[in-house]
This record gives sequence, structure tokens and C-alpha cells, in this order.
Amino acid sequence: MPNIYQCSQIRLSTALLLVSLFGFSSTSSIAKSGSDTSQERGPQQKPPASEVDTLVQAASQAYQDGKLDEALAYCTKAIALNPNEFRAHALAGLVYAAQWKMKSASAAYANVIRLKPQLKEFYVLKAEADISLGDLDEAITLCEEALKLDPNFAEAYATIGAALEHTEQRQSEAISAYQSAIQIDPKLFRVYDSLGQLFLNLKDEKSAEKIFRQGMAADPKHMSGRFQLGRLFVQQGKLVEARQLWNERTSDEDRFQPTFIQLLTRAENMKRATELLAKNPNDPDALNDMGLAVLDGDSWVVDHRQERAIVFFTKALQLRPQFARAQCNIVKAMIQYLGETGKDKQTVDKELAKLRQLDPALAAEMEQYRKTYQSGLIGTPINVKQ
Repeated sequence: MPNIYQCSQIRLSTALLLVSLFGFSSTSSIAKSGSDTSQERGPQQKPPASEVDTLVQAASQAYQDGKLDEALAYCTKAIALNPNEFRAHALAGLVYAAQWKMKSASAAYANVIRLKPQLKEFYVLKAEADISLGDLDEAITLCEEALKLDPNFAEAYATIGAALEHTEQRQSEAISAYQSAIQIDPKLFRVYDSLGQLFLNLKDEKSAEKIFRQGMAADPKHMSGRFQLGRLFVQQGKLVEARQLWNERTSDEDRFQPTFIQLLTRAENMKRATELLAKNPNDPDALNDMGLAVLDGDSWVVDHRQERAIVFFTKALQLRPQFARAQCNIVKAMIQYLGETGKDKQTVDKELAKLRQLDPALAAEMEQYRKTYQSGLIGTPINVKQ
């Protein structure tokens, strides 16, 4: 099944959910339009599915195949034939959530709750959609309703935690909810990252480390909490321990930006460059390496690192006037923080001309870099209120 839920708030096991709702395997074949359903059947075979059942099964398969528009079309047809077909509303909600159309997802889940109020999962699914819409009180109420149906529903506690974690005055409640979730179900691996981060927000690094390690121990792949613990170690300057965590990983998947390995690599480079420059304060190569370590960062972060890096590159050039690589790095840093009009453009043009005299090939590289560099986050805005 393609990973179409990676950016979604859907946190339940969709395959298991489909099986429990629809009473057929999530990998069963679709009854295709125009196919012959009158073939001879043995005594144990079920009778041919109704048209609505056929549409629901087709929607389920399309959803699992990542064909979201097709799945939604099947759901719409099924609902038109039978407005009380809760399975079609359920699948429509899952499709909308995968498309980040959370207002539509919430409405679809509300229909499921109205038709099948005993299905606790959909209270949580609607709550997750409502969190995306900013309706936190409604989300918490839905989770409380789910807990009335099942007091040991760990997902409901986890979602209460998610609803409360960004409200500073209620972070202690979020911690309590997350703790209840993993106490009931230690395999809710995503909760360990969130719970540990809450402790970090409260400056309780000891408790955060304990939770991250607890997640690693609970996860058979030992990945839950690993990268968050690694980030904590980088922040604490424990780079050897952080590198060990990276080396012992079983997966490279990291849900956060910048990634753990990016932060670790930057910290290691900075440490190496700082130590080398301390030993050789007038070495042009050491100064250039220090400038590169300072320059390395996220394009969307404005922290004046480019100006600080240029100080090291400039000193390296003063000590070695023909140091083309240092001049190249000055140009690169200026491209990152100066504009393309007026005096800013003239400044970059001037430094690029200097580089062209030293090394035409490097100058050509920087000209191409100038054309393609984009600062800030690049992406398509998501309108969840659809």
C-alpha cells in the first residue's frame, strides 16, 4: 500500500480499520464495472454483492491504491444510492483526510458517528480533523465520548494530548493524557516523541530522555524516540552519544526538519572547525572551514549566519589573496542573503567578477547557483478548511 497518509492526521491502522468495518480483506479484488457476478458458486461462497457493496469495495481498493479521486467518486455513488451507507461516509472521510480537506473529513466522520455511534474510532478520527481546523474543544469532547464507549481506548487519550500540547497553560494535562495513552498501549510509538517534547518545553531534559529511551525500548525496531533523543544529545553537546544513536538506527525516516542527521553533521563540523581554528588561527584553510561551518543552516532561518561566515572567508582571503574557494564562498553567502535588485545586486555582481578572475569554473557554478537558489520554505499552501 503506498504511503499516502504520511502527511495526514490519520493515525489509526487504516488497513485494520477497513477490515473491521467492511467485513472483507483489505487486499480483496474489486468487483469491476461490467464484470460477471453470476458465475457458478460453491456451497460456501457468498451471494453476489449488491451494487452499493460493490461500490464500497471498489472505493476501498482505490483508496488503498492511492487513487483518491477515484475512491471518492465511488463513495459519492454509493451514498447517492443509500445515504445511510456508513461505510461510504467512512471511506470518504479517510479520502478527504488524506487530501488534507479536513472540513470535509470532519463532516464525513460526523455522518458515520450519527449512523454508527458505537464505532469509537470515528470519534477520534473526527477529533483529529477538528484539531487541524483549530476546534480543540470539540476534539476533546469527541475523545471523551470515545472514552465513554471504551475507557481503555489509548488513541483517544493520545488525541487529547495532541489537542492540548500547544496550549501552554494546559501542557500538564497533555502530559497526563499522553502518559495514559502509552500506559494502556505501549505500542503507540508516535506518542513518545510528543510526550518527550512536552517535557523539553518544560525544561525537564531528564524526563524527556527517559521517555525517549522508553520509546526505543518499546519499539521492536528501536526507532521510536531515537532521533528526538539524538537531537537532545546534539543540543547538550553529547556528539559521540548522538553519533552512536545514528549508527545504530534501523531506519532513516525522520518526520522533522531539519533532520537529526543534518543537525548532528552540522554540530560535528562546527566542533571540528572550531578546534582546528583554535590550533591554527591564521591558517586560511582553517578559516575557510570555520566559515563553511557557520554558513551551514536551513534556508528558511534568518539568523545572520551569512554575514558571520563572510568574516572568516574575508580573513582567509587576506592571508591568501588567490584563495578562489574562499571568494566562492563569499559569493555563495551573499547570494543567500542579498537581494537581486539595486545595491544588493551590484554587490553580488562585484564579488562574482572577482571570483571570475580567480577561477572561471567556480564563477560559472555560482552563476548557476544564483539562478536556482531559493530561500525560505518552498511548497504549496494547504487549505484544510475544505
